[in-house]
Amino acid sequence: MRKLESLTKEQEDLIPIIRQEWLDLFFKNKGNLNKSLFEQQIEWLYKRLNLPKPFIWYCDSPIMCQIILNVLKNNFNIRANIGDNIRDNIRANIGANIGANIRDNIWANIRDNIWANIGDNIRDNIRANIGDNIRDNKLIYESFSSCGNVSDFGWVAFYDYFRKLNYFKFDWSDFLSFQQLLKSGVYDFVAFRNFLIVSSCPIETHRDQNNRLHNINGASVVFKDEYSVFAIHGRILPSWIWIDKEKITKEQFVLTKNAEIRGGIYAVLGEKKIMELLECLEIDKQLIQHQNDDVEIVKLFRTIETFSEIGNKHLAWVKFICPSTGTEYLIACEPHHTNAKEAAASLSIFKKEEYSFDYRT
Repeated sequence: MRKLESLTKEQEDLIPIIRQEWLDLFFKNKGNLNKSLFEQQIEWLYKRLNLPKPFIWYCDSPIMCQIILNVLKNNFNIRANIGDNIRDNIRANIGANIGANIRDNIWANIRDNIWANIGDNIRDNIRANIGDNIRDNKLIYESFSSCGNVSDFGWVAFYDYFRKLNYFKFDWSDFLSFQQLLKSGVYDFVAFRNFLIVSSCPIETHRDQNNRLHNINGASVVFKDEYSVFAIHGRILPSWIWIDKEKITKEQFVLTKNAEIRGGIYAVLGEKKIMELLECLEIDKQLIQHQNDDVEIVKLFRTIETFSEIGNKHLAWVKFICPSTGTEYLIACEPHHTNAKEAAASLSIFKKEEYSFDYRT
């Protein structure tokens, strides 16, 4: 059998193109599910499993799938096995003909990158959130399919790369059929022997620079029916932090024992609002004459309460006021400081005695 042991420059240049194509398929989807294509490919998948074409119920979010299934669960209780056997069968004959070094390199550049962007940080977090919501409402959680959803984007993109190289002479028909199922815009589904309920992709997704779900201004993921997931740097948090942020009180913040929830409140409200909320005390104020003749007022603030997640210490901030624009800046500092100039210097390259600028932007 013909093996691929090295890549040309043109072949290497194709890697980021394929990767981005599959990332865009998810992040630019905006909830658009091509129903006719999905039905055609689901019929192929069920036929492949010797099952009749199923009835399909469309939903705008995966949580709505779970709610409807709880209503219908007494009528549909035979699950169809459409898991790893299909995936493994499609992949079996392809991988053996790719050199190990080539396979590992492209696997990392395509599959792992897509999984880190979609599977690990989005799909898994959303499934966990749905499970918690369903069980909290005394409903039964039905497992989503392990095959035929966004979790397959990584490995399908990986093999799609080799298909587009046109290097291997395989029968790609099953692979292309499965690929078209994913390209219909399906997000996730729960499958039964003669019934299937499917969710379209989210219409909105927000992430931080490490591709974790993150949005301090609102939901990190939003589906068409307004089911939303709220997160700070990948940590799924209660929606009330955002929805009721104007109603959060000092007592509520102080009495919250969950450090992640407290951190979420801090991130959403921002340092200035937190300072007002906690009624921070002004510890010290310094008037600093800089070498460029700017006069700067620097203030040091500290909370009355201490917080267990930072070693039973106070929270502290230095408040800077830009001499030229009057803009206020709040920067967190170590709570042991009692001198505003010393605290300000600790946030710069200077010692307290040297804290003076010739020029600053």
